[in-house]
Amino acid sequence: MSRNFALWTGFLGGPFIWLCSFEARFALAPWACTFQNKWALHGVAIAGLILCLGCAALSWSQWKAAGEQPPSASEGVQPRSNFLAILGIVTSLGCGMIVIAQAIPEFVLAACE
Repeated sequence: MSRNFALWTGFLGGPFIWLCSFEARFALAPWACTFQNKWALHGVAIAGLILCLGCAALSWSQWKAAGEQPPSASEGVQPRSNFLAILGIVTSLGCGMIVIAQAIPEFVLAACE
């Protein structure tokens, strides 16, 4: 896998996974209400969280490979890679937290509430 692809996947993967998780749970809500079964909603939330954590881990590995330097105002490939890797970690973990926050009502409320 090329370094640029890994950096961009780590950065954009979390928001994309959150969006897919949000849409899938929205689409599955009528089914869960009809059958009074929320396991599909829980499964989507767990899968979304695992994938967001995977994107954060990918960004973390890219940051480690880049030398674990903090972002700087320097020009070049190395500072850009460090910045994008750190941004990917933060973005993916933030989207993982959003996935968790959106799953809380599924655990607290009944299927049709």
